Amino acid sequence: MERSIQDQLVCITGASRGLGAALARAFDARGVRLVLAARTAKGLEEVASGCRDARTQVCDVRDPAQVDALVAFAIQGGQRLDVMVNNAGLAVYGPVLAIAPDQVDAMLDTNVKGVIYGSQAALRAMKPHERGLIVNVSSIAGKLHLPNEAVYNASKWAVNGFTGTLRLEAERFGVKVCCACPGGIDTPFWHGMSHYPFPTDRIVPKRDFMAPEEVAESIVQVALASERYVVPEIVMLPMIR
Repeated sequence: MERSIQDQLVCITGASRGLGAALARAFDARGVRLVLAARTAKGLEEVASGCRDARTQVCDVRDPAQVDALVAFAIQGGQRLDVMVNNAGLAVYGPVLAIAPDQVDAMLDTNVKGVIYGSQAALRAMKPHERGLIVNVSSIAGKLHLPNEAVYNASKWAVNGFTGTLRLEAERFGVKVCCACPGGIDTPFWHGMSHYPFPTDRIVPKRDFMAPEEVAESIVQVALASERYVVPEIVMLPMIR
């Protein structure tokens, strides 16, 4: 039987679209208070307008000062941060020799440093209360070697390694940590890609990938789990027929 998380405070990065927006709606359905963050205010406001209790903050997770400000905004007035979902991420696909230095920086700064900064800020806020949950959204790409994904693979392997060690360190403070590793999700993430890391003649995202709502619900279930145990990792893969 799932426990109630009604009125808990949940902060989600990358919340203006795709999986982040689906996470906002899934948590909202459980009656939580939301703090939604992304780089664009317009998308955030659109997502927040459909939620019961949501505040928004423009935040670039590549900047540790902005991430610290986000968490400070979330807990202002003495509020307790219950769940932090480090969801912001990006990918540039293509042969390893085709990935430009600025694209390498963008993926490592957002996917790796953004998760680290978000985790640090959340742990600092949760530590005094000796409770809380940090969910770092990685990818199945953090477990596999995939053509045309070399740098993206590297960033997600880094997220998995960081999150696993973070869990060991955070447990002594009563804070739970989970690494979410979804496979393909049908979101705008895939739109405009010139190099797909899968055979486009056989796999079509709209048909064969998971809906963002399905992945979001799996992540919410981690927050609903008993306080007596930790779910260190969840892996979700689409059924391809």
